[in-house]
Amino acid sequence: MNALPLPETLDRKATSELARLLLEQRGLDAVLDAARVTRVGALAVDMLISARKQWEADGRTLSIINPSPAFLAGLEALGAQIGLLQTETHQ
Repeated sequence: MNALPLPETLDRKATSELARLLLEQRGLDAVLDAARVTRVGALAVDMLISARKQWEADGRTLSIINPSPAFLAGLEALGAQIGLLQTETHQ
């Protein structure tokens, strides 16, 4: 399974594109690579939480690999943790 690389900046525009790409992966296990992320916005976090809930409801896994320090710091600044964005098998 190939990981989908997340963009450097997860802003409104990137979130819209990521949502489209994730919809194409629906019904499959998905892996997101957060190694290049330098900035993450609240809309992106909300969308990733929604995606995790959908993947969980579908009985599939959604995981995030290689979270950059900026990605983790952005989540923390927004009051989130990486576990909120992944299905239970990856928390």
